[in-house]
This record gives sequence, C-alpha cells and structure tokens, in this order.
Amino acid sequence: MQDLSFTFPTPHFFLKGIEFSIMIYTFRNAYAPDEAGMVVTQEKEELTAAGNGLCFAGGQMKVPGYVEVHARACENGIRIKSAAQIDSYEEDIRCIKVTIHGIAEGKLINLIDSRPREIPPEGLNLKYPEGWRDVGTPLVILQTTEGRLNYYRSLDTSVRDKRFVFVRTGKELAAELIFEENAAQMSGRIETPEWEVGQGESMEAVYEPHRLHVEKSYGLVPWEKREDVPDWAREISLVAAVHCQHWTGYIFNDYEQVLENLKKICEQVEGRRVLAYLPGWEGRYYWKYGNYSPDERMGGKEGFLKLCQGAKELGVHVMPMFGINIVGPHFDNYEEWGLPSEFRGPGGNQYGGSVDWDGSRHYDHASNRNLNPAAPRWQNRLYSQVTGLMDEYGFDAAFFDIAAVWMNDPNHNLYDGVKQLMKRLKAHNPELLLSGEAWYDGLAACIPLLQCGHTDGVLHWHDEAYAPMFDTYARGFGHLCLGDVSRGSTGVHELGYNPIQRCPLRKGIIPTITIVDGTLEKAPLKTAEIFADANKYAEMFL
Repeated sequence: MQDLSFTFPTPHFFLKGIEFSIMIYTFRNAYAPDEAGMVVTQEKEELTAAGNGLCFAGGQMKVPGYVEVHARACENGIRIKSAAQIDSYEEDIRCIKVTIHGIAEGKLINLIDSRPREIPPEGLNLKYPEGWRDVGTPLVILQTTEGRLNYYRSLDTSVRDKRFVFVRTGKELAAELIFEENAAQMSGRIETPEWEVGQGESMEAVYEPHRLHVEKSYGLVPWEKREDVPDWAREISLVAAVHCQHWTGYIFNDYEQVLENLKKICEQVEGRRVLAYLPGWEGRYYWKYGNYSPDERMGGKEGFLKLCQGAKELGVHVMPMFGINIVGPHFDNYEEWGLPSEFRGPGGNQYGGSVDWDGSRHYDHASNRNLNPAAPRWQNRLYSQVTGLMDEYGFDAAFFDIAAVWMNDPNHNLYDGVKQLMKRLKAHNPELLLSGEAWYDGLAACIPLLQCGHTDGVLHWHDEAYAPMFDTYARGFGHLCLGDVSRGSTGVHELGYNPIQRCPLRKGIIPTITIVDGTLEKAPLKTAEIFADANKYAEMFL
C-alpha cells in the first residue's frame, strides 16, 4: 500500500481516550487543518474544533479554507463528524479521512470473507461497498489479542464510498476511516456522516444497532414480508445452475439437454421447489452480453421456448442470466447506446478489466466493456431486452451478473440506477423474482435473492459474519463457480475447476447444484446428497 514519504503535521484531538486527526483531499492535493487557526472547545463528553485555513505540502504551504470537527461520546465510544471547505472554485473536495491513532493489535473478523484476517506489515485497504469479499456493510470489527471487540462503523444513510484502512507507522497501528462524497455532488465543500468508534461485548451487541440503522436507512423489509418476493419464490429449496455455452463456444447443455436435466432433478425434488439458473443460455457466455437472444447452436428460439414451456409443466421456475453492467462492444451501434454509458471513476478514468477466458494467461481480453445501469440508454436497452424475452418465453426470474459492483460515477448514481431498473422490471411483471451476484446492505433493498461471492473459488456466504444482517431480509445461493460433483467443473465460469461442490445448510443459503455435461449421470450418489439437502431445507425452513 502506498503512502506519503514525509510527515504531514496535523492537529490531534482527544476524547474518551481516543486520539484522532483529520485530512482533506481534493483531486489536486492533500490538506490538513491549519492548527494555528483552530479553536477547540472541549467538555468531558463533547469536542468541537473549528478554524480557518488549510495546509498542504506537509505544512509548508497554506490556502484559504475552513474545517470543522465535532466529536461526542456515545454509549460504546465516540462519534465523529467533520466538514471542510476550500476557498477555490478550481478545486472540488473528494474525501475526508479520520485517522484513529494508536489502536490495539488484532484480527478483522466480520468481513464478507469472514475468515479472521491479520493486518499485514504493509497494511490493509478495505472498500465499501464491495460485495464479494470485503465490506458489505460499513462496519468493521477488530478482535484484539486480548479478545475485546473494537469496531468502526459509518452512520451514513445512503450508499456512498467508504474505505477502512489499517496502516502501520513505526510501532503504531492506526485505523483510517475515509468518506468519499457522491461524485455527481462533489464541490468545494464536504460534510461527512458520523463515524462511530467503540467497543462491544459481543457480535450481537455490535451488530444489532447497526442492523437497525441500516434497515431504517434503506427501508429493508424482512424476507417473509417483502412485497417484491412472489409467493412461489418462498417455496424454492434448490437452485440448479445448468450451464449452457462457454465463452469459447463449448456447449455443456443445449436447450433440450437442460430440460432433460430438469426432468431428472424433479424425480428427487418437487418441481415447484426448483429454480433453474441458466448461465450461458444466450450463446457464448459474456461474448453475447448486451445482445440477448436464444442461440441457434443450442436449439434456437423454438428450442428455448420448448425448454421454458417444459420447465413450467414440471413446476420449475426458469432464471436466465443477464449482465447488468457488462456488454460486448462488437454489437451494432455500440457507439450510440454503449459509449455514452461507460463507467467512469470520480477522476474521469474509465473502469474496466478482464478475466482469462481462454487459458491464454494474459487477462487482456477486449471482448467486454463496463456500463453503468443508471445510464439511461443502457438501462433502456437492457430493460427492453429482459422484458421482451420474458413476454415471449414466459420465464419468471432474472439473474443480474455482477449486480453488487460499485463505482462512484460522476455521470450517473449507480445505486439509484439499479433500484430504478429493478422497480421498472417489477412494474412490468409483479411476479418476477429478481436475483443478482454478491451483496451489500443497500442492494438487498431492491434485490431479494443474492448469489454469494468468492475468492479463487472459496465461497463467502453473506450470513457468515452475522446471520441476521443478511438472512433477515434476503436469501442467498451458491456461486456460479461452485464445482460440479462429477469432476469439479465450473462450467461457463472462468475459474475452470473447483473442489468446493456443496453449500452449507442454513436458513439464508438455498442449496445449489452445478450441472455441466453428464453431471447427473456420472455422479448419481453425490447429486442425490444435494437433492437431499434441498428436501431437508424445505422441511427446516419453508
């Protein structure tokens, strides 16, 4: 992790034994409050510091500005909020950092990847929202070497960037709490939501106030009372991920074979309890993202219609996969609907990346671009494709790949766009089940069924750190890269092979099976074990 190569003097404040300081960042420079201009008013339970002037270049230079810091005691620690202004129309303030100095050593124990994480010598930078492995709700808990639970949380009421950074300076360990303003609203002034720094007696004691705050902030509704969950979806006890066509064009199951697999599954699990999740249904996985239609090699329109109708006769619900923010730029007129919708970061840089689709090891495939679903032209195109296909073929669930990705786009508020798209889809078909990849707290307000995240095939269950934070409001299922039980194949997913082939049996996690070519025939005993899990899940939780 990179850092300044010199000491930057900043005023330090103390309240209830907690030492902290403030830094301000624009797109041009880093600033600290001018200590000479600050007036500090302090009582036992409260501190206010305010003053004119900002320093930069490690305190060697000054510019006009204003900083205000307010800290107050709370039940378990202190809460800190701050505001800053720079008196230059040429600079927008991007973020404010609160550094908590001299914190105790320990391990982080409540990330989405909930395996206890040591803080390495080079430090650790964790981002919210990051729905796969880091911070799914802006609360980080550090268990000290003595067993105490120290926590750091944001009391923001909207989805905005937070970074939880743990750094070492000499022998000291510090926690940096960074708030970044919504890029579309950045100006020469910034005001942060409150940060809370405290201690708790137990995970429940730390989580419950935070869970209730999040519930109120995003209007979260318990799973059993959610109006956006159709009645049929509450009966699902098995997600069958039947893989179709790989990026390279290799076909695991065509439409006829998908239906045959579903018929065999229904011999062991009631059809009404099965959700058929179809990655690569449209043809070359990811290659055709953004231009969805049944693939001729797999049976064409007639074959896909027969699959959907056959599944309905079995009682099975079909869930095709769509990319909410990934498309192929090789489609006609991309410059009209795609180019204006491409993701940008707050600094104007284009967001992008690739996985290794073909084993070439270069991770530089240019077959996809990243689009913001809040961009009207892309949202309208995706909405029209999903609803048109739904009306034509009669499927009643839709999965949105990479739904939890977050970018602080200055052109369009991503989270608002996701909510708007989901609302439009539900208005078109109130019985539609919405599903997506990965989880952060606000996303559960508009997508009730969420696939888990993973790191190199190790699946991270959203209920693992503290189950009520997730399973009170949503349900999850196994990631696309769950290995099939016949040979560990991940089907269309780029991981290739995964020895992890089975989900834990818990209320928040619907049993999931990966089916590639020959899975049911080659491993009947192992598939029967997962089907037994599905039947047991129905008995225990439905």
